[in-house]
Amino acid sequence: MSSMPALSGLYRYPIKSTAGQALDSMTVKEEGPVGDRRYMLARPDGTFLTARSHPWLQRVIATPVPGGLDIHHPELGETRAHEAEFEGRPFATQVWSDPFDALSTTAALDDWFSRVAGEPAKLLWIGNRSPRYRPAIERRVGFADGYPLMLISQASLDDLNRRMNAPQRMAQFRPNLVVAGTHPYAEDGWKRIRIGEVEFLVDTPCSRCAMITVDPSTGQFQTRGEPLRTLANYRRGPGGKVYFGQNLIALNEGRLDLGAMVEVLESASPASPDLGT
Repeated sequence: MSSMPALSGLYRYPIKSTAGQALDSMTVKEEGPVGDRRYMLARPDGTFLTARSHPWLQRVIATPVPGGLDIHHPELGETRAHEAEFEGRPFATQVWSDPFDALSTTAALDDWFSRVAGEPAKLLWIGNRSPRYRPAIERRVGFADGYPLMLISQASLDDLNRRMNAPQRMAQFRPNLVVAGTHPYAEDGWKRIRIGEVEFLVDTPCSRCAMITVDPSTGQFQTRGEPLRTLANYRRGPGGKVYFGQNLIALNEGRLDLGAMVEVLESASPASPDLGT
């Protein structure tokens, strides 16, 4: 183990609940990594769609390009989202308890994603500046569940896998940042860290749900509710929720590069919830 932890993985998710994109570097702004969760699927009534109910969404691969996205699906082929062609009409939607107006894209994209979803769906865009403000964290965010970023240590996944009959992949947990060179769950004890140019508040543990039971390579749920079932045996916290990883808030904007050192500026005080290790 190195004397100081280092950034070993960088990921963004251009469309909420679709496949992640591994990066060598990323720019972090108030709303999160540039290009992260700027798009989302919703039903015509505005109800948002995720892989919790539609696991096959993770078979969609979206790649940000200047002015939009290149989008691929193994059966439906290719399409492209051109922001210059978007209708841009306000469309009422909601992510959990946050109602806000996103922007419509095009009828052609809605039709394409309706075939992916297996029901009528609309592809929504958050716009150049998100209209969604979360008072609880005093930040604007995109279509992420609640926080701009999430971090997991590689050692935490390795510890989980020692308890499993079949190995689990980091992609199932959908972090933005992965850190190597720590003890398992070291991130539970961090309060403020610096990576590269960016300082982060380690705000709260990330509660987990059925999303982590989706195999990203197949877009299907794994059997027996794993790894949520195993995590529930030793990672239960307040309210009976299962926690794995930490939600972050960037305290400034800047660039992150793979290999950057992770400096722990402040440890959690009072301590993070008493989770088993």
